[in-house]
Amino acid sequence: MIRYEWKKIFERRLNVIAMLLGYILIGICAFNYVTQERFYDEKTDSYIEGIEAIRMGQARAKAQTDVITEEYMTELISEIQSHDMDLESDEAYMEVIRQLGDIFYFAAKSYTDMRENIINKNALRELDLTDGARFYEHRIEKITDYLNCDFSYGNYTESEKAYWVEKAEHTNIPFRWGDQSVMNYIWELVFVGVYLLFVVIICTSSVFSAEYESGAAFLLLTTKYGKDRMIWSKIAVSVLFVVGYLMGGALLAVGSIALVLGLPGADLPVQLWNSVIPYNLTVGQACLCNLAIILLIGIALALVLLCSSAGLRSSLATLVIGAAIIIAPAFFPMSKKSGLWNHINYLFPVRACNLEEMMGSFVSYKMGNVIISYVVMVVIVYTVISAGALLLIRRAFVKAK
Repeated sequence: MIRYEWKKIFERRLNVIAMLLGYILIGICAFNYVTQERFYDEKTDSYIEGIEAIRMGQARAKAQTDVITEEYMTELISEIQSHDMDLESDEAYMEVIRQLGDIFYFAAKSYTDMRENIINKNALRELDLTDGARFYEHRIEKITDYLNCDFSYGNYTESEKAYWVEKAEHTNIPFRWGDQSVMNYIWELVFVGVYLLFVVIICTSSVFSAEYESGAAFLLLTTKYGKDRMIWSKIAVSVLFVVGYLMGGALLAVGSIALVLGLPGADLPVQLWNSVIPYNLTVGQACLCNLAIILLIGIALALVLLCSSAGLRSSLATLVIGAAIIIAPAFFPMSKKSGLWNHINYLFPVRACNLEEMMGSFVSYKMGNVIISYVVMVVIVYTVISAGALLLIRRAFVKAK
């Protein structure tokens, strides 16, 4: 029975085309990320591209520092201020920023208010260095100031403030420094797995409905195993397909980069993406966690679609539902008045698939005296959705008879 279900998935031309296009997308992204990398070579006053640019970026990061200490950050910002330029100007970019590279943007972002959507480069110019950069002290102050802000949709409770500040204070410091370009490619390619969810939608939307559309369902439900073993075979194959296909895409993405460049930077802290992130994770661990979340969302989505396919008897209707679940929430705005709506909005797949944004958003869910972080809530919600859909599939298919 299981073999037959596998065969049906791979015999549909639309499924095969969708699967191939998904992997081709990953291949194109991997190729573009590497070939479009650029590095300004001060010696030749020119830009280097491709793999050589990546190598030169790694060498520059290694020469800058291996650990971001208070002393190093003070010296760096002092050097930047010595140029006495508007750091938003083209002149500053030519003479200061492009020579420093990622460390400049990391420093500027670290001193930019968390409510600002873009990096305030001049925050470094305006910083008072009388007592040094106070980098790690400022980090906690920055988080605390954000948590104490007045938000139109509702403010943080005292217990939430204490939760996030304590979590931020327990991250490992000082942060290690290194080139992040290769792991950034890996991160982006793992995130491309979100687009592979459309393949999941296509391949699972007809699993049950096709039986009704062909007229076979009425016969199958009268057979010995039609109401149990056949249904569980379809569910098992669908879930295994989702896990296998998404994992295959991740292995293709990581493998293609690792074969050429290795995985340097996997042990760097996630705070190099955003210094306020209060999680003790390396970039490599974050990539694995993000893949796990995408897999969980993929499984939940597949089970919901199987339930829809079983109950609606229409592959097209199920396909539309799946596409709506992925696409529609991207257009849902955040409310300026309702914190409840915002907390619901955060949980839709289009937002829950991006672990980097989740880790730096300080979104929490308060259940009585218990504070649940955004990341943990996503895991809970999609686990519950998976379990609920799993329980309803058989009933929907049999009842639809």
